[in-house]
Amino acid sequence: MPRFFLQRLTVLLVGFSSLVVAQTFRIENVNVITMDAPELLLNQTVLIESGKVVAVDPAGTEQVDFDGQRIAGNGGYLLPGLAEMHAHIPATRSGQAEIDKVLKLYLANGIVLARGMLGEPGHLALRESLANGERIGPELVTSGPSLNGQSVSSRQQAGKLVREQQAAGYDFIKLHPGLSRTEYQQAVKEAKRVDIQLAGHVSQEVGLELTLNSKQATIDHLDGYARGLLAEGSDALRRDPGFFGAAIAADMDFDRIEQLAIRTANQGVWNVPTETLMLHTLGNTPLQTMLDWPEMRYIDADTLSRWGNSVKSLRAEYSKQQRQRLLAMRQQLLLALQQHGAGLLLGSDAPQILNVPGFSIHRELQAMVAAGLSPAQALSMGTRNVGKFFGREGWGMLKPGSPANLVLVAENPLEDIRHTSGILGVMRQGKWHDRAQLDSWLAALTNAD
Repeated sequence: MPRFFLQRLTVLLVGFSSLVVAQTFRIENVNVITMDAPELLLNQTVLIESGKVVAVDPAGTEQVDFDGQRIAGNGGYLLPGLAEMHAHIPATRSGQAEIDKVLKLYLANGIVLARGMLGEPGHLALRESLANGERIGPELVTSGPSLNGQSVSSRQQAGKLVREQQAAGYDFIKLHPGLSRTEYQQAVKEAKRVDIQLAGHVSQEVGLELTLNSKQATIDHLDGYARGLLAEGSDALRRDPGFFGAAIAADMDFDRIEQLAIRTANQGVWNVPTETLMLHTLGNTPLQTMLDWPEMRYIDADTLSRWGNSVKSLRAEYSKQQRQRLLAMRQQLLLALQQHGAGLLLGSDAPQILNVPGFSIHRELQAMVAAGLSPAQALSMGTRNVGKFFGREGWGMLKPGSPANLVLVAENPLEDIRHTSGILGVMRQGKWHDRAQLDSWLAALTNAD
């Protein structure tokens, strides 16, 4: 063999060898939350090869000749990475730096999948670059531009947009308010024909009953449930419900909650609550307290000002009694949906009002527990429930064959859900990012203003 080719082969083989080593890990001395069984596996070693979990074994099953990277778990808690199922990715016109910032904020907080709820053509290329490891960030599942009262003006146009977005390669169709019943029904019909899901809002003319009957994939923000709780013939049915039902809060019949939860479960419709968005805008936490949260350092001053004005406006528009009653209804509904087996998915609507990408999902988990879910049930919303929703075997679980999308935290989140934010490291696509790496990202992303 000519010397030149021999040298080239040697370089290639060395490079290939280093890639194989880099993709093989042993995470040692960890307590494993599998999300596949209720038991916590204490003092385990987790073996990862080529982006997959290969084994979860009791510590002490050492491989003396192990050639890969050893990661010291130091008695921490290893669990599947989380999903943000109501995410927003900046538009291409925002620039690559802004997109990368949001993606890194997600991943640094243990978000390994983001469902983009308002996509554009540029997000299709972004989805691929994230999938093949060219960009740092979570997996992206994306809609196209939404179907709404402005983009759709006829039944025929609704069907045409569904067909076009499916052909373009988007993962699902996003719905915003303003659709008529006939436009919505045509979108449902066409979506079934071309095999693509509809997700998002419930238009007022469409209503919750038709949305459930149509088996819409997800209802986001618990949209439509406030009107669904109105008694037949109620005068409130003829009024504008306001911000997710705040204007009709006094007219809601809480006795109807259980039946709506059962109906939702029976129809197989999933909900993405985005409870933090409601708590920030309609709750009683002082605005300045929220603006002083540590994660606000990653948000520019103009955005913070807009967010603050939105909170002031909404809290001025609705009385304290209206706001408290709507939030109380939502908590009861969340618990009823969980108790009756309706699918719940974790999503916070970031970046939106006071929801900083990544950080807000940990606040969302806390909101779920405050509503009455157990920490394990709340974690399921962002892990195994997501795998079930997408039909992905092993996704959102930590067992042999599962994808190596993992988060290592210092303390047990099953005891206190706030521990999910104590991240020691994140693994995405079998690539390990330790605390020093995450801190380096975050330091570079801090807003300079």
